Amino acid sequence: IGLLEAREKGIREEVARLRAALDEAERALQRLVDARVTVTEVPAEEPAVVPESLPQRAVAGSTVPHRTEGMTASVLAVDYQHIVG
Repeated sequence: IGLLEAREKGIREEVARLRAALDEAERALQRLVDARVTVTEVPAEEPAVVPESLPQRAVAGSTVPHRTEGMTASVLAVDYQHIVG
């Protein structure tokens, strides 16, 4: 009887561990579902209006300026120019 009780206790502990792992996997799955929904909603939103007053030349630490026809790598920050080179 003692061996059976010990085995039953071990099985119950294993079931509890598996339930905890399943709960964590379900939370991870829900995060993925939420991320997918968010990603599919973004293109459906109106595009942001880009102000005409953007800088014509990027500086270190800034974002890359909006691309226009005829633009060369010289408008990029120096670090980006090195990467493009």
